[in-house]
Amino acid sequence: MGLGAFTPKTEKVEIPGGEFTVRGLSLEDFTVLLREHYQPAKAIFDRYVTEGTIDALDQAANGDSPLGLSRVHDVLLEAIEAAPALIGDAIARAADETDNPHLARLLPAGVQIEAIQKIVTLTLEAEGGLEKLVETVIKLAGSLTDLTASRSP
Repeated sequence: MGLGAFTPKTEKVEIPGGEFTVRGLSLEDFTVLLREHYQPAKAIFDRYVTEGTIDALDQAANGDSPLGLSRVHDVLLEAIEAAPALIGDAIARAADETDNPHLARLLPAGVQIEAIQKIVTLTLEAEGGLEKLVETVIKLAGSLTDLTASRSP
């Protein structure tokens, strides 16, 4: 068995007149999304990672509460308001429909929320949990910040 045997887990999302499938986001997906939507993604990430995720990780480590998706709903609502294009583009990438991400942005709000929830769940499962995903995104965002700073005049 080689790499060709790998197939990402997917979930179906119902849309008026049909359905489409989404998968978890990969490192390439995060890189593209961060490059294209750096400012709104950074603002949302900074707010929720610095304010909530680290506290949640500490609580989980101490056995105070299980680490789960409790804050994902808040993040999604803020992202929909502050960065609707980021949401649409994330859905398009997870559906492997990157040729016209605008279509994902036109989906009804309820469909977008359902799709993003499934994408987040699949991404967390693939990454091995919230803590590992946060570590990956922090490293990636730091690398992109360093790269951007080195290109500035």
